Amino acid sequence: MSIKIYGAMLSPYVRKARLALGFKGLEYETIPVIPLGDDQPEEFKANSPLGKIPLAYIDDIWLPDSSVILAYLERTRPDPALLSDDPKLAARALWFGEYMASKMVPVVGGHLFAELILAPNLFNRESNWEEIELAKNVEIPEIFDYLETQLESDFLVGDDFGHADLCVGGAFLTMRHCEVACDASRWPKTAAYIKRVHALPLFEQTFAEEMAFRSAMVGG
Repeated sequence: MSIKIYGAMLSPYVRKARLALGFKGLEYETIPVIPLGDDQPEEFKANSPLGKIPLAYIDDIWLPDSSVILAYLERTRPDPALLSDDPKLAARALWFGEYMASKMVPVVGGHLFAELILAPNLFNRESNWEEIELAKNVEIPEIFDYLETQLESDFLVGDDFGHADLCVGGAFLTMRHCEVACDASRWPKTAAYIKRVHALPLFEQTFAEEMAFRSAMVGG
């Protein structure tokens, strides 16, 4: 049976699941769902107890939460691998997944993207510029400061693209939608890292699909 992903195209957590599926070369069907919306499919309501996205249907089981989806894929479709066989490297990669969820998404998703893009186009209200400026001038620089101290090679953990880059690079796609860039003169390693990851075909395709969705959303 085909893989199904329930969620909103521009959600960083839906993107995380889509990137993982794409990385592993898996085909899937996307079923649009808006959290707390009035027209959610009954199967979503029945199988996402927290009402959050994404929800996946894979191998005849329901998997709510992007981290659960990635963990299941890694166990059932281990090649190509997102996590290292080295426990220490795997743990470090999982930490960056948590950093993405706890630090990056609230900032680039909640304070920046939600106010700059979603407020006028989906929520039908004016943007909160105090939150936008807070994100641009304080919170995002804090993220850059941290990552600049963590980058020791082309990727965040080890020498190859993996779980950490999927999560962190995916969150930075949200920032890219807002046309906010990393200043290479202040954070050279982080700026080069973002450019490197976003140049990967997987990320280029994902961003192009999201931009097409945005165009349809505004046009519709």
